[in-house]
Amino acid sequence: MPCNNSNYTTEMREQTAAYIIENHKSATSMAEEMGIDTNTVCRWARDYRRKYKLPSYAEEKGQTRKPSQSAPELKYRVKELEKALKDKNIELAQRDRRLAEEKEKVEILKKSLFAFKPNSTDILTINELYY
Repeated sequence: MPCNNSNYTTEMREQTAAYIIENHKSATSMAEEMGIDTNTVCRWARDYRRKYKLPSYAEEKGQTRKPSQSAPELKYRVKELEKALKDKNIELAQRDRRLAEEKEKVEILKKSLFAFKPNSTDILTINELYY
């Protein structure tokens, strides 16, 4: 709503807003060209869109918000996410256990390699192990 001590007439506001919308101009760049505060010109364009039931700038650019969900929908979604998180944590715990087991096997193999050095006379050949 224009206030009584405004420097700009209603006609000027409407013409500016119409020009911005019809020519797909940026309200910010238009404000800079005119030497008017950016917020003022943006407000004129927004008010013009509302007055003539035009889509908002965001809607025009495809940046609309999703409709808000009801409380039961949100609670259900939270439960779904909590379950998914729990499943992932279980999966990670299982992977951690398998990794620890594999690391233990590697350590055992390292020790066995040390115990059976090639220079050692205690090494059995493959034939001796199986026959």
